[in-house]
Amino acid sequence: HAYHVWWHGEEGALDEGLLIFMKGPRSFTGEDVVELQLHGGALSLRRCVEVCWRSGARPALAGEFSRRAFLHGRLDLTRAEAIADLVSAQTDRALDQARVHLRGGLYQQCQRFRDDILRVRAQLEVAIDFIEDEVPVIDTDALSAEIDTLTNALEALAETYHQGKLVRDGATVVLIGPPNAGKSSLFNALCETDRAIVTARPGTTRDTLEATIDILGVPITLIDTAGIRETDDEVEVAGIARTHRAVAEADLVIALLDPESPDLSEHPDAVQVISKSDISTTQQLAGTLAISATTGEGLEDFKRSVVKHLGASPHPGQSSLTIGRQRHYAALVSASEALRQAQRGLRHDAPPELCAVDVQEATDRLAEIVGLTTIEDMLDVLFGAFCIGK
Repeated sequence: HAYHVWWHGEEGALDEGLLIFMKGPRSFTGEDVVELQLHGGALSLRRCVEVCWRSGARPALAGEFSRRAFLHGRLDLTRAEAIADLVSAQTDRALDQARVHLRGGLYQQCQRFRDDILRVRAQLEVAIDFIEDEVPVIDTDALSAEIDTLTNALEALAETYHQGKLVRDGATVVLIGPPNAGKSSLFNALCETDRAIVTARPGTTRDTLEATIDILGVPITLIDTAGIRETDDEVEVAGIARTHRAVAEADLVIALLDPESPDLSEHPDAVQVISKSDISTTQQLAGTLAISATTGEGLEDFKRSVVKHLGASPHPGQSSLTIGRQRHYAALVSASEALRQAQRGLRHDAPPELCAVDVQEATDRLAEIVGLTTIEDMLDVLFGAFCIGK
């Protein structure tokens, strides 16, 4: 229900707006909630909020609304985390990934995994019940094959972690090379703006310059650096030192080579690219990408190469289920290892009650993902990373 109201303080009427009352348990948090919609303006809003403080209210903690929704059973942990990912998404690809989780994609998959594990556990429980009869009631080969199929599915989802984390958190890509190799021109072309100064004079860039860009759905922190060469210029030396520090912290290093005398041995650990293909007379070296920041030649191939080297698909298709959080990955790996241990026990005629312990371990690990089993400290860390008011 929405009500037209005047907001009053000790000094009289402060603002006019709407008061919306949301009755629990059908609100977001499951509790009774009142939302005030007032006019914009920092000073006016601050005066209205001060009235709340004087009346006994307090600011919400980071993630407190989502935490209350989780504690009241309105959200599982995967969907609560998806809210934070939705807010912080920097690319459409990251947004799609968060939406899959928000719609319950990971929750539903974990529930299917748990149902499959419970069927395995049920077969072991039957064997435990009839253990004194000395009559085998388990088809060991069939149950082992069932566990194998389930474990492969768990491992396949765990293997999406690197790509999911990359799309969610992004990566740092550093451009290096000799002075006047075209680093700043490429930086500007990728940023689609003149961020870096470009001149024909070598050594124009003296410091690192960075920007966050979207390359095929992956958020990239792109860093332009000072050209690496021997020099006595004190400022340029300091810039080259920063180049080396940026390289040490980079997820991927792109080495732009002199188009007239490309030296593939100078940066063996970097992705090597020949620049200025529009004016160079040098033939492209086998396996080396050639680009022109001026004409755009080779830039699309360059983007695909960057994403591929980082470990993501250069051809993002329809949204599919991936994981991007380390705790999801750790739980899936632990569940898989527990099932593998149970499978080994079956193959070596271990008592069914011992195998059942490993299967229960797998169930518990999956329960951690959705929040069926949690600890307070973990919730503090998880929701503490949310925005205020979420």
